[in-house]
Amino acid sequence: MSGRDSPRAILAVLTGLNGLNYLDRYVGAATLPLMLASLSLSDAAGGLLQSAFILTYAIVCPFIGWAGDRGPRMRLAAAGVFLWSVATVASGLAPTYAMLLLARAVVGVGEASYAVVTPSLLSDCYPPERRARVLGIFYAAIPVGSALGYVVGGLVGEHFGWRAAFFVAGAPGMVLAFVLLLLAEPRRGAYDAGGAGAVTPLSLGASLRALVARRSWISNTVAQVIYTFAMGGLATWMPTYFVRERGLTLAGAASTFGLILVAAGFIGTLAGGRLSDALARRIPGAHFVLSGWSLVASLAFTLPAVLAPSPAIFWPATFLTLLLLFMNIGPLNAAMANVLPADLRARGFAVTTGVMHLLGDAASPWLIGVASDAVGLTLPVLVTGALLVVAGVVLLLDRASLVRDTRAVAASGGAPAAAGRHG
Repeated sequence: MSGRDSPRAILAVLTGLNGLNYLDRYVGAATLPLMLASLSLSDAAGGLLQSAFILTYAIVCPFIGWAGDRGPRMRLAAAGVFLWSVATVASGLAPTYAMLLLARAVVGVGEASYAVVTPSLLSDCYPPERRARVLGIFYAAIPVGSALGYVVGGLVGEHFGWRAAFFVAGAPGMVLAFVLLLLAEPRRGAYDAGGAGAVTPLSLGASLRALVARRSWISNTVAQVIYTFAMGGLATWMPTYFVRERGLTLAGAASTFGLILVAAGFIGTLAGGRLSDALARRIPGAHFVLSGWSLVASLAFTLPAVLAPSPAIFWPATFLTLLLLFMNIGPLNAAMANVLPADLRARGFAVTTGVMHLLGDAASPWLIGVASDAVGLTLPVLVTGALLVVAGVVLLLDRASLVRDTRAVAASGGAPAAAGRHG
């Protein structure tokens, strides 16, 4: 096996670029107070910058998913990296709010082109029993990249201005995108029962019927919608919250929050993937069980993270909250990959990704901004954090569907018993 088609090489490159993905995404959140002051924006207008990015991201996802189930996914991913990097640099060059809004929207197009096809690529590099661990490694780049976004945005923004922060964030991807073109495309369905022999028609109706036949896919998607609504809104506003409500400096708030995020997120994502794979050998539906309880338990630490006045309390509470929240990422994505056949997998991730962003963090940054203009930032942040419990309850209540779908895949080589794909 050559280096260009080595699963470890593919995992390493995709994980590194996923970190860059989130750096570019959250450098705007870290510099938000500077942009609000520089362009004389309301909180609602500031929140709309993130919502515009997510809206285009969500709209583009299904189209990328359909292309990814039939075409070369590495090329799609490379094009996405290059596009979001150019748009990030353009964000720093934007002379007006309207142009900045447009640039952030284009970033969403590029990031969607990458995010939709990468879980499918990795699922074709590893067998089902290792996917939670592998996807845990891949998604561990989320807290690392997000933290770098906060650190780069806070430090560069405070010393050189918010425009310079976008230049630093966007430039590397314009070069690193071409690394993906050096990697071989893995064979579709290489590690799945039945391979990729069965073909789900590309039509929208047939695709949706095949997805809905897997009830665990529905509950997984619903939980991720709620999770993404909460996490997207909090990620956008927490640095501003600590500056405004706790009296911290921008550099101090963004850097501390970023360091806590990278430590808690990295540990939580890796631990969640490994623990979930281990539990799956003993507990049916373990991916939903671990994710559900971690989300429910997060409320105990969300309350002091938001309400406690002392850094000695709210920073450790923030760490524990994030640790629990990130534990579900690998298990939920593995649960989805394991119940979808190889030829449907990119579309399944595309629909879930599009829906969870369209109904989730496309709205929450703007809604928190609107609520903040009316009642202040504390209450909107608190309510948003409490919503994560609802996502956990959805998973725990529908654990049985994951057990049924997983067993159906093992028995039929990719089609659930209730789907009737072959008759």
